Amino acid sequence: MAHISPDFIQHIEKQLPTQITLEEFLEACQRPLRKSLRANLLNSTPEKLRLELESLGYQLIQIPWCDEGFWVDESTKSLPDNLGNWLPHLQGQCYIQEASSMLPVKALLHNFSYSENSTFLDLAAAPGSKTTQLAAQLNNQGLIVANELSSSRLKGLHHNLQRCGVKNTALSHADGRLFGEKTPQFFDAILLDAPCGGEGTVRKDEQALANWDIASVQSISDLQKELICSAYQALKPGGRLVYSTCTLSKEENQDVCRYLLQNYGDDISIKSLAGLFEGADKAITEEGYLHVYPNTYDCEGFFVACFEKSQTVQSTKQTPSDAKYQKFSELPHKTYQLLESYCDIFGWDIATLKSELKSKSNRGKNEEVWLVNDSMESLNQQFKLNRFGIKLFELNKHGPKLQHQAVISFGQQFTQQTIALTSEQARDYYQGKDIFLEHPNQQPRHKEVIVTYQGMPLGLAKHLGKKLKNNLPRDLVRDKVFTALS
Repeated sequence: MAHISPDFIQHIEKQLPTQITLEEFLEACQRPLRKSLRANLLNSTPEKLRLELESLGYQLIQIPWCDEGFWVDESTKSLPDNLGNWLPHLQGQCYIQEASSMLPVKALLHNFSYSENSTFLDLAAAPGSKTTQLAAQLNNQGLIVANELSSSRLKGLHHNLQRCGVKNTALSHADGRLFGEKTPQFFDAILLDAPCGGEGTVRKDEQALANWDIASVQSISDLQKELICSAYQALKPGGRLVYSTCTLSKEENQDVCRYLLQNYGDDISIKSLAGLFEGADKAITEEGYLHVYPNTYDCEGFFVACFEKSQTVQSTKQTPSDAKYQKFSELPHKTYQLLESYCDIFGWDIATLKSELKSKSNRGKNEEVWLVNDSMESLNQQFKLNRFGIKLFELNKHGPKLQHQAVISFGQQFTQQTIALTSEQARDYYQGKDIFLEHPNQQPRHKEVIVTYQGMPLGLAKHLGKKLKNNLPRDLVRDKVFTALS
């Protein structure tokens, strides 16, 4: 049972809207959180995910603000705790995400005009739930910069982007308060899911409100105000800014928004979220924000505000950066011809990628070939990015070698050199084991093969006749993998 500080109870009672009683709020805080997940539209469909889970005996409830999101009704059958080891999740077909966490991306794109050249910023991105949701909604078009200050969380963010087949996202490792200065008026849309007190997570974390104190709330509110102003400064005229938290106190929500409006009110306006989805009126505030309490939709507490910057804001002339972070060079034509011939082995036509293929020297080691969005490289000239582009090949004295990220991102385009695995073999593959073939196929053209499961690529293996040598990167190996949810 969640332990809730008496100080918090006294504090929040004064802030609750008139339609919510303290008793029903506290009762909701003590209920276990409903589990939810989202189909990754880059690799799957809502229909496929629903069919998969319902065939295993689970009952799904559509999340009203996310067409590809579902709650799982566990009254008849419960999901396992280690859902992250479920094969469709490891394949990137779905993402385990709290339902209310799906709201900010919905708000960011609702009735918003964007193109394949639009630039987006996820200012505090780890672990990547909203970044992957945004990339899927954009169908990998445009440019997303996913920023994360914590170096320990950056690796997990990169893994989730890679697992979900995200190709349009660059990672940056910077203090979010620097973006306004470093990239003024650069982004068409910005999502700031701000670091917060996490009061709304009490149904998942029983200790979230145990040691609550107002001083911590006020301290983090000061940081949030700096971040939201930085986000405003980095936003293009006519752009959209969504501010969200998973906390409940107005000091971290409405007060932060009020601070933004006090400083830039002539140039930015609130975009009401009243019509965001059917039933939004249950959470709408008088300003037009969404303030979701744990009892509102039977999910985590959450806050979402949407702003639009005036088209008439005077453009800021960007000061050229003294630092040049050159990572890539043009790909020689001979190298492209070599790659084109090599990719023919896999039935993969790379002609459409030609203009974005770049060469990278790896400190005296093998040369690498990356797929790099021009916008990413341009941004990297003025603001150092941590990771961007997709490593497709390494070139050594024996010729090109396909990379894991290329298989995950483009494997469904491969028409040759693929071997379909059974569910047991797929499980073994993710556990780092070699795959023994009871009935070996005819020896392929090349020892490199792509292993698949249910039509989705898993990674690379080396065909040794009766055995497939596992080439899954070691950091992706899992001790426990299951194919069915019991």
